[in-house]
Amino acid sequence: MSKFSLESIREIQRRIGSHEISTKEYVAKCIGNIKNVTGEGGKAFLTIDEVQSLAVAEAQDKLIEKGVKLGPLAGVTVSIKDLFDVVGQVTASGSKVLRKNAPATEDSGVVDRIRRAGGIVIGRTNMTEFAYSGLGLNPHFGTPLNPFDRRSGRIPGGSTSGGAVSVVDQMATIAIGSDTGGSCRIPAALCGVVGFKSTANRYPMDGVLPLSRSLDSVGMLATTVECCQIMDEVLSGGAIKKYPLVPLSRLKIGVLENVVLEGMDKDVKRNYLAAIEKLEKAGASLRVIISDVVNKIIEIQGQPHIVSAEANSEFENILTSMGDGVDPRVSTRIARGKDVTSAAYIKTLHERQSLIKAWLREFSNDDFWIMPTVPVIAPLLSELTSDDEYFRINGLMLRNPGLINFLDGCAISLPNHFPGEAPTGVMLVSPGGTDENLLRYSLSIEQILSV
Repeated sequence: MSKFSLESIREIQRRIGSHEISTKEYVAKCIGNIKNVTGEGGKAFLTIDEVQSLAVAEAQDKLIEKGVKLGPLAGVTVSIKDLFDVVGQVTASGSKVLRKNAPATEDSGVVDRIRRAGGIVIGRTNMTEFAYSGLGLNPHFGTPLNPFDRRSGRIPGGSTSGGAVSVVDQMATIAIGSDTGGSCRIPAALCGVVGFKSTANRYPMDGVLPLSRSLDSVGMLATTVECCQIMDEVLSGGAIKKYPLVPLSRLKIGVLENVVLEGMDKDVKRNYLAAIEKLEKAGASLRVIISDVVNKIIEIQGQPHIVSAEANSEFENILTSMGDGVDPRVSTRIARGKDVTSAAYIKTLHERQSLIKAWLREFSNDDFWIMPTVPVIAPLLSELTSDDEYFRINGLMLRNPGLINFLDGCAISLPNHFPGEAPTGVMLVSPGGTDENLLRYSLSIEQILSV
C-alpha cells in the first residue's frame, strides 16, 4: 500500500491516530490531487476550500497531540455537491445563471452536521445543471471524465459527477450528493465505488436546492459500505456503532426480474449473474420477484412525471428570464413539466401512495431486493452527441434507480466488477425507514462480492 492509497474512513483515522501521517498531510495530498493539472480536479471541483480545510486539519492535529478525542469524521475530507449551502459560497446547482445569487449566510443542515462531527469540507463538486440528468454532463464547467478508460473519454454518471470522481481520484474521502432518480447510485456504479441513497427526509433538507421536493433525497459516495454507514449515523443524528456481519444464511433476498434486467449489456449481465451465484453459494435464500408495482410505475411513468412537474415549478421563472444560459438538454426536460396538468400531477401523487403500500405487501417476506444498478457500463462521451441518443441513454440510466425514489425507499449500489474491467454495480433496495438494516446487510454482501 502506498502512503496515500485509496482508503476508508477507518483506515485514514487509524493512520492519523498512529502518527503514520498527519491530518494536515492527508488534506494537503487531497488538495494536491484536485489541483494536479494532469487530472480531472479542474472539472470535478468548482471551488476548493484550501485555506480553511488546511487550518481545520492543523487544529485537529494539535488536539490529537493533546490527547483530545475528536468526532467521528475527524481527519475525513468531504466533497460537497454544488446544491448544498455552504456559508459564504453561492449555491448554484451546476448552473452559470445562478452564480449571480448571493452567497449562503449559513451552512445547510447536512454540512453543519459534517463539520460538527469533525469532517473537513474540501470543496464544491461539479454536477449536471440543476441535478437533472443521470449522465453527469455539464457544458458550462466541463464534464469530469470517468476514471475508467479515461483516454477513451467515458461519462462519470450523474448528476453527482464530480462527487464520484473526487472519491476515485483521491480528492476526498467521501462525497455528499443528492439523489432524485439515481444521482448518487448511477455515478457510483459507473465509476466503481459505493453509492448510498437514504430514505427521503432522513437527513436535514434545509439549505438544499431542490429539483423535486417529493423525490429528492441526500446520498453519498465512498470506497466502502462502512464509510456510508458512518456518514449516515452522523447525518441522521444516530450513535456511531460497529455492526457485526449478518450471516448470509439468515438473509432473504428478492431477485427482481421484470423491467430491471432489460437492455443489459454483456458486462453488466455477466457480473450481475456472477453476483447472484456468489450469494447462492454463500447460503442466502433467494426468490424470484415479478413485481406488479414495478410494472405499474413504468406504465404511468411515475418518477419522470413527478420530477418534470416539480422541476418546472422550481425553475420556470429562471427559464423564462435566463433560459438561453441553461443547458438546452436540461431546459428541454424541465419544460416538459408544463405538459403535466395539475389533475395528472395530483393523480400521480395519489397513485404513488397506493403503490408504496402495495410494494410493502410484495416486500413483506424479504430483507432486501437486488437488481443491477444500471444496465450498461459507462458510455463514451462521443456516443452522446445527438439529442436522441442522449435522452435514450439517460432514460436507461435512470430507469432502475428511479423506481426506488418513486417508492420512497432506500438503496445502495455496490461495485461488482472484476479488477481492471469496466465498473458495474449491483443495487440493494428496501422500503423507506429501513436504512440501518440495509446498510448492515450491505456489509455482508460487500464482503461476498469482493471475493
